[in-house]
Amino acid sequence: MRILVTFAVEAEFAPWRAIRAFRKVRINEKHYSGGVEVLEAAISGSTVWIIFTGIGIKLFDFQTASCLQDAGVDVVISSGLAGSLSSEFAVGDIVVPKKVGSLRDAGAVSTTPALFDFAKRRGAKLVETLLTADHIIETGDEKSRLAVFGDVVDMESVHVMEVFRDEGLPVATIRAISDASDEDLPIDFTEAVAPDGRVKIVSLLRQLIGRPAKIPDLVRFGLRSKGAARKLAPFLDGFVESLTPEVLCHETATAGSHE
Repeated sequence: MRILVTFAVEAEFAPWRAIRAFRKVRINEKHYSGGVEVLEAAISGSTVWIIFTGIGIKLFDFQTASCLQDAGVDVVISSGLAGSLSSEFAVGDIVVPKKVGSLRDAGAVSTTPALFDFAKRRGAKLVETLLTADHIIETGDEKSRLAVFGDVVDMESVHVMEVFRDEGLPVATIRAISDASDEDLPIDFTEAVAPDGRVKIVSLLRQLIGRPAKIPDLVRFGLRSKGAARKLAPFLDGFVESLTPEVLCHETATAGSHE
């Protein structure tokens, strides 16, 4: 099988790359786009491709999706970090949502039942709804307001799942919680971090000079986010290593247990 796993930025993927030999390759160069660059690894009987969408999917386009589909992707997983909107989900938890949506349509895309049940059996916490927001959710108050509509929040998953679900591919979101439902983020990440994950040094320094008391909070947040990514890496590695065509063939049989 060919399994595509998307991350917003390289930092979310780095712990997986540390435990598995991925190499940079260009696939499907005969496509009208000229092909797409991925990080590739052979894991068990599958070929795993990694791409980075950018924060808020700003580095991903439909031409890339078309190229990947034409290359023969069999399964798509949106992964990385997410924020909790509920006290039920703590920092470091690995979660799999039943459905992924936005504020316009909270139930826009359902996770393929076979993938949902497989992630559940492997220990992921079950989430009813993941919301994809159009901006970074930075305060506990805003998380509390969004909790009416969902349980966790990210900025990419609904876009990834919609484009590949429309092609009839099995899709799922598997993410690790990086920040708790009641906490404010230590800085304005919208201003301090570019879509590809690069830190805007001038903006960051400007914020920290104005609020030096936030420095310890930022350090703690960074360490916890890295810790969440480190927990996600072995989960994903084991998930794709154990995922087989037979698992996907059980979709009809498992749909009834999609609770």
